[in-house]
Amino acid sequence: MNTRFEIPDLILYNGTIFTADETDSVCGALAVCGNEIVATGESDEILGLAAPWTKLIDLKGRSAMPGINDCHSHLWQAGQTFRGVVLFGIDSFDMLKEKLAEKAAVTPKGRWITGCSYIESQFKENRCFTKKELDEAAPDHPVVFDRVFGSSVANTRALQLAGITKDTPDPEKGEIVRDPLTGEPNGILHGNAMMLVRNVMDVASGMAGDGAGDPSPETFIELIRTALPVYNSYGITSNTEAGGTRNLARAYHRLYEWGELTLRIALMPSWYGFNFLPNDEMLAHVIDDYDFAAGYGNEWIRYSGLKMAIDYGLTSKTALKSWAYVGDDGPRRVPLRLDLDKLDGYIKTAHDAGWDIGIHVMGDIALERAVEAMYKAWKANPREHRHNIIHAYFPTEKALAMMEEMGIMAIVQGSFIYGEGDGYPELLPPDKIESYTPLRTYLDHHIRCGLSTDMPCGALDPFWNMYSAVTRKAMRGTSLGTSECVTVKEAVKMMTYNGAYLTREQDIKGSLEPGKRADIAILDRDLDGIDPEEIRNIKVDMTILDGKVIFTRG
Repeated sequence: MNTRFEIPDLILYNGTIFTADETDSVCGALAVCGNEIVATGESDEILGLAAPWTKLIDLKGRSAMPGINDCHSHLWQAGQTFRGVVLFGIDSFDMLKEKLAEKAAVTPKGRWITGCSYIESQFKENRCFTKKELDEAAPDHPVVFDRVFGSSVANTRALQLAGITKDTPDPEKGEIVRDPLTGEPNGILHGNAMMLVRNVMDVASGMAGDGAGDPSPETFIELIRTALPVYNSYGITSNTEAGGTRNLARAYHRLYEWGELTLRIALMPSWYGFNFLPNDEMLAHVIDDYDFAAGYGNEWIRYSGLKMAIDYGLTSKTALKSWAYVGDDGPRRVPLRLDLDKLDGYIKTAHDAGWDIGIHVMGDIALERAVEAMYKAWKANPREHRHNIIHAYFPTEKALAMMEEMGIMAIVQGSFIYGEGDGYPELLPPDKIESYTPLRTYLDHHIRCGLSTDMPCGALDPFWNMYSAVTRKAMRGTSLGTSECVTVKEAVKMMTYNGAYLTREQDIKGSLEPGKRADIAILDRDLDGIDPEEIRNIKVDMTILDGKVIFTRG
C-alpha cells in the first residue's frame, strides 16, 4: 500500500484502477482526502483506512483511471458544435437530413444552423452532400456544415445571405464549386470561399467581434459554458485550448474567478501560421506584451505554449509532403500558412523568450522542417522545454532522431484514424496507410506522445480515440495495419500523464498517486483485459475533479 496516512473522505474499491504511474501499475482501491489522493493499494487495506464519515464507492469490478487530459482541442469551438448538429457518427445522407430536420424543428425560422465535422468517407454514399440535401431538410434556415478541414457546404438560404451567385468570382485561395451544367453554386465551398458565408454568419451570431476579429469575452463564455459539461461527461478533467486570442483568455479567467471552471485549462495563444488571415504586426508582439507570460498560472488555468502551423490538411490535399496521393503523378504544390524562410527566426525568438511551441504539421516535409527549426533553437540555447509537433503524421528518420535527442513530444489523434481512416485507401499509398500516425515507432524512439481528440476536427469521445490507437481501425472497420498499435496501458498513459507532462504539471496530476490531485474517471466496465473491439463502447459512469463528483451518468 502507498499512503500519506490522512483519514480519507472518499474511497474507491473493488475495481481495477489504472494509475498511469511510472510502472503503469494497476491496483484495486484508492483513497482521497480533500482534493488529493492519499493512498492506493488493494481493497481490504484501503478500506481499513475508512472513518465512519468516509464515502465508499464500490466499483463492482469496473475500472477507474486518471481524469482524461485532452491535450489538444478547441473547447469554445466544441461549444459551437454542440449548439448545432453534431455530425460525428452520421453514416448516410438520410440520417444527415433527419438530424438537420430535428434541429430545424426547434430553431426559429431564419436563425443560422451549423454543423461540424463531416468527411466524405463516413457516408455510405461515399461523396459529399450538397445544398440539395440541406435544402430538403431545412429550407427556412440558413445552414452551413463544416468539413473536417478546408471545406464547408451551405444551403441555398445561406448562399443568398452571403450574396453568392453563379456570377460570384472565386476568392483568392478559395473555390465556389459549381454545377457543371448550369454553373450554379452547388453549396460546396473550399478554402477562403468558406469565409464568404462565415463572415455573414459571424455578424448574425455575434462572433464577428471587435475590429481585430476577436469575439467578445461574453460570447466565448457562453460557448465555453455549453462545452464544459459535455467534456466532463467523457471523463475529461483537463484540456489544452490549442490556439486562442486575448478575449478567449479573458473569458477563461472570468470563469475561473467565478468558480465555474470544471476543467483544468492550459491556453496556447495563437502565433504565426495558426490564424488563416494573420496580422503580422500584432503577432510579433504576442510573446512580449501578451496579457500573461509563458508558464503563468496555477493548477486551474495557465499558459502552456504558442500555437503555430505550417501546412493545412491531409484529406483536403493541402499537406506539405514529399510523396503523391493515390491518382496523382507527383507531390502537389500546396499553399502554406507561414513563410518557411522565417520559421527558424520565429521559433528561436519564442524559444529564447521562454515559450514552449506546438506546431501543426501534416506532411513529412512540414514535420521535418518544424523539428529542424526547434532543434537549431535548442542547440543554440539548450534550455528545458516542452516543444511539440501537433498531428505528426509522417515523421522522417531524420526528424525522429532529432525529436528523440531533444525530447520533442508528438501530440497525436487516434480520433482521426477513427473518423477519417475509412477513406484512406482511396487517398494514401499503402505504405503511408501503414505508417500514418506511427505511435509504436514514436514509443520505440522514446518520444513521448499525447493522445488528444482535436475536437471539433475529431470526435470528442476519448474511447473512440483509444480504440483506434489500440486497434488501428476506423469507424467502418478499415484497418491501417497492426505494426503501429499500442497497448491499452500505453494509451491510458498518453491520455493522462503525458498531457500533464506537456504542460509541466506532471507533479500534481496525470496519474493516481498519493499527493496528486484527485481527478478520476470511473468507467462502466473493466478495462483490464478488455476485448479491443469493445473499447469504443466504453462509457464514463462518474467524473471526479479535485476530489468532488462533477458528473454521474444517468
